[in-house]
Amino acid sequence: MLNEAIEIRELKDSDDDDATVRYEVYDSDTGTSLGVYDNYEDAQYEVESMKSSNRSVWEGAKDADPGAE
Repeated sequence: MLNEAIEIRELKDSDDDDATVRYEVYDSDTGTSLGVYDNYEDAQYEVESMKSSNRSVWEGAKDADPGAE
C-alpha cells in the first residue's frame, strides 16, 4: 500500500444538503475501501495509523498493526 494512495473521501446518502455525511478511507492504488467512518477525525486517525504502521515496517521495527503479509 502506498502512503500517497490512501485518501479520505466524503460520502453522502443523497444530494440533499441535510444528508448524512460519512467518510471513507480509500486506497486509490488498488481501488479498495479500507473503512467507512461517521466522522472525519476517526477516518484521519485510521489513515495516520496505517501510515505509521507502514513506516515501522520500512524501518525494520515491529509492525504496530500486523496483518496478512
